[in-house]
Amino acid sequence: MDSEALLSLKEACKSKRVLYVEDDPDVRGQTAKMLRLYFHEVVEAYDGVEGLHCFEKEPFDLIFTDITMPKMDGLCMIEAIRKRNASIPIVIFSAYDTTEYFLKTIEQGISGYILKPYGFHEILFTLEKVVKALPKERAHTLLMIEGYYWERATHCLCQEEKEIKLSRHERALFDLLTSSKQRIFSSEEIEIAVFDDDLSDNKRVRNLLSRLRQKLGCDLIQSIYGEGYKLRWLHL
Repeated sequence: MDSEALLSLKEACKSKRVLYVEDDPDVRGQTAKMLRLYFHEVVEAYDGVEGLHCFEKEPFDLIFTDITMPKMDGLCMIEAIRKRNASIPIVIFSAYDTTEYFLKTIEQGISGYILKPYGFHEILFTLEKVVKALPKERAHTLLMIEGYYWERATHCLCQEEKEIKLSRHERALFDLLTSSKQRIFSSEEIEIAVFDDDLSDNKRVRNLLSRLRQKLGCDLIQSIYGEGYKLRWLHL
């Protein structure tokens, strides 16, 4: 791969979030180091159970995983992920080169298969093919109920391809609430993140949420009694 292709690849990867699942700490550390040269963020998991937990908690653009791992192997994890997301690209690292394993991965819609032991060039070769196939506009789309979705790259709320006009405070609210699918955000956290002053008045948060509810025509933001607020996601 020439220098121009490398620069193009780095540009395409620089905003992407990657989940990397591998039980061998030495292999995981070395490979994660290589991936971080290109990707914005690489989240590491040590087995299929933790990998699935990470996937359910946060949005990712791409997944790299080993096959043979304790608790839950890579194929079982991929099967569970595919039930939630049929399109996210998944690349497998594995020492298995038998027809049986290739067929199993094809059934799961795998984007790439890298045989162990591998080097940086094998990763780059596969990465180039995978990144070209990534959706350019929808990699950071977070789906919510009633056809709503949040575009992280542009900080826009849309419903069925139509952008919803948001005020500055409403946009800041969605920036906060979309930062984690699992967290419940307290009124105090919302007030600090949304309003750029030193005043303290929880009524401002309630009023903001009430106006937003009227604008959207549905309870897109769930109120958790005694704890705070979270978005109603289409998939957790």
